[in-house]
Amino acid sequence: MTQRNSPFQDHALLRKSFIHLRGVGERTEKHLWSLGIHDWEDLSREASQIFGARKLADIQEDLDLTLEAWEKRDLYYFHKALPSADRWRMIRGAFDDIAYFDIEASGGGLPPLAESTVIAFLFRGELLQEHEKNAKRALIHYILEEASLLATFNGAAYDVPFLAHEFEVPFAKAHVDLCHWLRNQGFKGGLKAIQKAFPHLHQRSSMDIDGWDAVKLWRLYEQGHDAALTSLMCYNAEDVLILHPLLVEAYNRQSEANPELDAGLLSVSPLPELTTEVDSAIFAKLRSGSSFSFAHHTR
Repeated sequence: MTQRNSPFQDHALLRKSFIHLRGVGERTEKHLWSLGIHDWEDLSREASQIFGARKLADIQEDLDLTLEAWEKRDLYYFHKALPSADRWRMIRGAFDDIAYFDIEASGGGLPPLAESTVIAFLFRGELLQEHEKNAKRALIHYILEEASLLATFNGAAYDVPFLAHEFEVPFAKAHVDLCHWLRNQGFKGGLKAIQKAFPHLHQRSSMDIDGWDAVKLWRLYEQGHDAALTSLMCYNAEDVLILHPLLVEAYNRQSEANPELDAGLLSVSPLPELTTEVDSAIFAKLRSGSSFSFAHHTR
């Protein structure tokens, strides 16, 4: 994994956003654009001519914090300041440094009731997966150091707090949750159901494996079935690889629905080839209906 500093690239959409400032809603933001105010420096110069004294103090304070965060390249500030429905505005400038990720777990609940088994990140065109504890910890620290933005499917409620609890590391990182974003665009259900709603996107080979199967696969691996691990890694990888084209779909739909933002369109980047596959014998074992021991075994 080659490290480099994450760049702030084309953030014109973010820099023309005023909706995170106190007292500024959609109508006020559009009014500011109509006045020819297109970034925070413009507004800082003109604010005293637009707002009354009480509102001006809040606006100027928030603008100072905004400009400070921009100078520090602190995208997490904007994650916290933007309304959740508008966090997609962070994407374009961070597009090349988004870390898409997904985890599998040993059971329900958060740590210490469960632990992560396999974790996967799609980052800078590379699929990164680990299942050993220290290797997972190192990968998480690498991503939090290098990535500008996280993207998950329901990760705000599950994956992020899960890893934060398990590895005792704060995930102070900007984050876009595709589950809620796509739901707001009218796409309901889980990740595989939503993937099927976009038939022009690649479809997975592990479509018939679900979250409970993932738990069983890990337990089979603990009992010595190495093919269960490669099957689990395939399932986990495919959960991650689909996030990139889904994010592009969601972004382009949002952009087309809001032409006044001049957000442009994004293109899907080539995805890495899978190096794992679901083992047919292991899959048959999952579907055989026969009972097999799930007694914990430490390899």
